[in-house]
Amino acid sequence: MTQYIFAKRGYNGLTRVDMEDYFDDVELESLYQWIDRVPLSRPKKNIGKDFSDGVLVGEIIKHYFPRLVDLHNYTPAAATKQKMENWFLLNRRVLRRLELDLSDDVIRALSNCKQRVVEKVLMMLRVQIDKFIERSNRLRLKTMQLHSALGLKPDMTEPDGDLISASPKPTTVTGTEIVPYHQGKAGMKSPRASSIIGGVPHGHPLRTSYAARPAVLTVAPISDNVSKAMLEEKELECMAKDETIQILNAKLKRMEQLLHLKDIRIEDLESRMNHIQALKLAHFTDSHKYSDHHKLN
Repeated sequence: MTQYIFAKRGYNGLTRVDMEDYFDDVELESLYQWIDRVPLSRPKKNIGKDFSDGVLVGEIIKHYFPRLVDLHNYTPAAATKQKMENWFLLNRRVLRRLELDLSDDVIRALSNCKQRVVEKVLMMLRVQIDKFIERSNRLRLKTMQLHSALGLKPDMTEPDGDLISASPKPTTVTGTEIVPYHQGKAGMKSPRASSIIGGVPHGHPLRTSYAARPAVLTVAPISDNVSKAMLEEKELECMAKDETIQILNAKLKRMEQLLHLKDIRIEDLESRMNHIQALKLAHFTDSHKYSDHHKLN
């Protein structure tokens, strides 16, 4: 059985990406449309091989967050060892800042072009990118509102931070928008290509599409880019938490019952102790009277 990946948010705030038996072709269609909106430095032939060294993933992130990625740190590679080094570096320096963390198994599978793994990684990356863009937009709106309330001139510059993109924000795809499959933006330059003198590495053209797939019109699904695996995981977490709450409530009721029994037991012991003390006092009084009587005689 082929293993794929899932994301799980850990206690450190990172979304942990591990292996799982799951994949959804509907999400795949939406993912390819999203990739085609980003200019890349290589022709797209086989997505598993194209993204296996991590370079194109770096280009996608740099498209949205230009200051977050230094593309010269990631060398196009064919050897598995160099591919894994690229992924480990990208994971440590970039993906974790996007609250995404790839496990060693996933990195190894990516470097070995394991089928369907890179698609799921890109889906998780897309979720994180959308989340950080939305967060930056909220921060920008709050800043403008604060400036307006203080009577200051609005600052149209981006807030400081490496996760804020200086490039135009991507268009949000709604459920009623019809977009051509694999439609890209013609004429856009790749962030990697623009930093290389003499053109693109290996002489690759700037733009191609995955030619094996026919051009069709699809209606982008209404989705927040949350995969079914993540949804099912959250539902299982909710069920587990509900069960834990029920168990804790039952334990609480049991503890309340035991506490009530303890109170009854304490009251009973106090009553016995008072009775015994009264008997001792009465016995001591009688003994004292008897002794006084003998002394008088």
